[in-house]
Amino acid sequence: MLGATLSETSIIHCKVIAVHPFHDVYGNEFVCVEFGLEAQKPPSVTSMPQTLPSEISAVMPVIRQIPKLFPQARQYNNRLVLYLTPKEWEIMRRKYNYGEEAQIKVDNRDGSIHLQLIGTT
Repeated sequence: MLGATLSETSIIHCKVIAVHPFHDVYGNEFVCVEFGLEAQKPPSVTSMPQTLPSEISAVMPVIRQIPKLFPQARQYNNRLVLYLTPKEWEIMRRKYNYGEEAQIKVDNRDGSIHLQLIGTT
């Protein structure tokens, strides 16, 4: 969700979608924290020709329901990815945890970013 207050600050509500180790091409180690939103899947549209035999027309509603029977993996869109060195990660008193909600504020005037876990100060 993106909202603006007097067009000066954009606010992005998201959550921690991943916390994992990361190594760059030189082997340097980082802790990667990904903030994102669950992707919104557009509705699926199935069209059928009008000239189908009645037997096929009778089973088509059942066939359309089959994908809904299987759990779908959630897909997320990254909004902010933060790479911390192991030292930076260790000295943090409050570490980010998977699933926590966060708020990202982007100052539209100077581009500064403020990240805050929701419910914390």
